Amino acid sequence: MKHAVWITFGISLVLVNLIAELVFYLSGVYIEMFFRIVLIFGITTIAAIFVGAILLIGKLEEEKPLSGHVNDTLGADKKKS
Repeated sequence: MKHAVWITFGISLVLVNLIAELVFYLSGVYIEMFFRIVLIFGITTIAAIFVGAILLIGKLEEEKPLSGHVNDTLGADKKKS
């Protein structure tokens, strides 16, 4: 997960600044550095949330259901022998 977040951070860092410079070059509108930083961290946070959800879904698919025998449970539903 760390690698995906760092890769997303690097890509968003480059793309946000590149797009901001292109906007300034083509239209003359300057995008403040604070807004750029907010965009970069927002993109990185959203990517971290999605990567975490994908990892959780992957772990969920790895789980195997019980075979139907509950002889080794520790709960209140265990019969006393």
